[in-house]
Amino acid sequence: MTARVLLPPAERLPLRIKLANGIGSIAYGVKDNGFAALLLLFYSQVLGLEAGLVGLILLVALLLDALVDPLVGYWSDKTHSKWGKRHPWMYAAILPMAGAWLMLWHPPQTSSNWLYAYLLLFAFLMRAAVSCYEIPALSVVPGLTSDYDERTSVTRWRYIFAWAGGLAMLMLAFGVFLVPSARYPVGQLNVDGYGLYGWTGAVLMVGAALVGALSTHRRIARLDSSPPVHLPLGQTVRKMARTLANHAFLILLGTTLFNYINVGMTFSTATYILTYYWEMPQAGFLVYSIALFVGVIGAFLLVGFLQSRIEKRTGAVVCALVSLAFGVSPYLLRFAGLFPDNNQPALIPVLFTLVTISNGLAVAAGMMITSMAADIIEASQEATGERTEGLFFSAYFFTQKCATGIGIFLAGTIISASGFPARARPGDVAPAVLDHFALYFVIVLTVISLAGTAIIARFPITRAQHEARIAKLAALATDATGGAP
Repeated sequence: MTARVLLPPAERLPLRIKLANGIGSIAYGVKDNGFAALLLLFYSQVLGLEAGLVGLILLVALLLDALVDPLVGYWSDKTHSKWGKRHPWMYAAILPMAGAWLMLWHPPQTSSNWLYAYLLLFAFLMRAAVSCYEIPALSVVPGLTSDYDERTSVTRWRYIFAWAGGLAMLMLAFGVFLVPSARYPVGQLNVDGYGLYGWTGAVLMVGAALVGALSTHRRIARLDSSPPVHLPLGQTVRKMARTLANHAFLILLGTTLFNYINVGMTFSTATYILTYYWEMPQAGFLVYSIALFVGVIGAFLLVGFLQSRIEKRTGAVVCALVSLAFGVSPYLLRFAGLFPDNNQPALIPVLFTLVTISNGLAVAAGMMITSMAADIIEASQEATGERTEGLFFSAYFFTQKCATGIGIFLAGTIISASGFPARARPGDVAPAVLDHFALYFVIVLTVISLAGTAIIARFPITRAQHEARIAKLAALATDATGGAP
């Protein structure tokens, strides 16, 4: 019985399952966009803390989170309840996740030293709560189906909803919450708007996370009814190390590290770049948010077209390289004096066309890479005889978060190294400071992007290998059960 149920069928899933599972990722999208796009700006430019130290604090919160992720992954693999392995964790994390999010955007009026400590505490608690929800939620995906292309389809829906949640909050921030007022003539510095942003995100997190958990509850809770086997601590650690030493998984972690460093750096600097480098009007921020989401929709359609026609590895490499070319082109053209000036009408359409294409291709590459993570589960099962989705996805998710934190730290370092003043107003920053800021950003973006692409080009699992492995495991499962249905 156990061998049979450990291999999910290679089947197409109902659209309702994909949609509802995707909706659950909105909670992560809200959190990720807030951390990447606004948290550094809020605590440095609005509250007056030093940007480099804020980036360092967010990185330290991630290092503390290192204690949480492997435990969540391991113990969710070992959880045995009437609600299955993953869902008890998901339900328990929802309210703490929303509560920590609220506290981040409602800091007390206190000294700078206490604000640093406050940020560290609630950034850590927020990340820990997200781990308790998102690691089990990611672990659900390979349990839904073992079909090579269908896993990509599930991943596409998770991506588009995660981006939709994050960008919807970003559009609300720039269009509703962070708008100029008599007290705050620069909308991005409107402290009252950040409080409303926090409440809206908390409500959205709770609703989306509940939908995501409930949508797969019955299907996944029945996946494995066998009780877990607990080993002594030393054997457990050695077994975890052997499992995570899987060659394909190490390649995936390497490219994930570099890709998410870029994600953290790009989104943490985006508000600075739009506000000070491109001197965007308020409407420009809304157009930026829309441009990002148009790119995500394009990625969703592109991957849907490519998923049955190309290897995931090949698609990821090509999309990543072309994305980089479009991503750096506005800055290279500006350095060469060939890009529209900030006061020209052509700036917004030209800039955001390039942003849309670059972001869409980057998201397409990310969809394919995340889908590869699910295919590693059976490769490990073939080698070890066990499915350890929680362990794999805890390491994968932890790498994402650490890399994003490193990216945010790099963003703060770039801002500090360029000599960026605190509480600066658009138009008042020296051109030399802005040039250094853009140059450092382009150099770091290019180096890290090329490193991540070079690593994923070595991913060893192809469609043919995966399908042969599934057939082999299915045959072994049938032999173990004597051909029982």
